[in-house]
Amino acid sequence: MKRRLTRAGLWRVLVETGQITAAILFLIISASMYSRMLGVAALPTLFSDWLTSMDLGMAGLMTIYVILMILLGTIIETASIILIVVPLFLASVEALGGNVVWFGIVTVIGAEIGLLTPPLGISCFTIKSTIKDPSITLAHIFMGAFPFAVVMLLVLILIIAFPWLSLALL
Repeated sequence: MKRRLTRAGLWRVLVETGQITAAILFLIISASMYSRMLGVAALPTLFSDWLTSMDLGMAGLMTIYVILMILLGTIIETASIILIVVPLFLASVEALGGNVVWFGIVTVIGAEIGLLTPPLGISCFTIKSTIKDPSITLAHIFMGAFPFAVVMLLVLILIIAFPWLSLALL
């Protein structure tokens, strides 16, 4: 059977594309306003000074950061987490000698682990919504995602301990 795109189908595709684009642009505009507000309030500088005054070192800072990323990943999607948390920690990471590319890789992996973690692992809910088999429950999906989250956490620990693993190709 050959499928054709009708005028009604084209219109529906255009409307859905517009809705998705508007949501993404709203997120970008909100993030821009948030980062400007942080800059005007000098919050990243104050937060960085506070974190570095605690003498945690890079390992302690990254432990706090990864725990925060995973916890936020259970309730918020990745883009929002990155836009909210990265401006607060970036100055501290740079002050302690961390590489920005390495920090970005740690950020993405940490947030993605959170997306596989209950109670609101958004990736698991997405998988459940695409599966039409009622015998597969959300608990099955979380249990199936658990080994992947553990492996990702181990990789994240390795990347934090040995930053050159993520920077070798630069």
